[in-house]
Amino acid sequence: MKKPLWHEIVRVAGCLDSATGNHLLLCLLNNKLKEFGVMTSILIDSKSKSIAIEVELKGEDRPIRIRIDGYVVEPDGDGSRLKIGNISFSKEWMDVLAKKFLANAKLSIPVPPDLLEQIL
Repeated sequence: MKKPLWHEIVRVAGCLDSATGNHLLLCLLNNKLKEFGVMTSILIDSKSKSIAIEVELKGEDRPIRIRIDGYVVEPDGDGSRLKIGNISFSKEWMDVLAKKFLANAKLSIPVPPDLLEQIL
């Protein structure tokens, strides 16, 4: 059975802690986010389990910084769940919403668990 394109992309890119992997992830995510704006940077530190993101959202005059600390990857059937530990936003109202609704939330990631663990 042929492996999904995502699997091949990650295999070629190696690790998302690398500059090549981060650029590749930016391209993939920006394709999904284009109606909202553009993600200008993402830095994943799999050792400290942290993610730093910067986005330029439509209608906003400045980039917004997002920080996720203490994430955990948990297997979930054919995919995985990314459990967010602490999340913070540089925009106050977003930070309040995130702390209320996203802290310790579990997000479904449609990627096989073994592959997700390689990239996160």
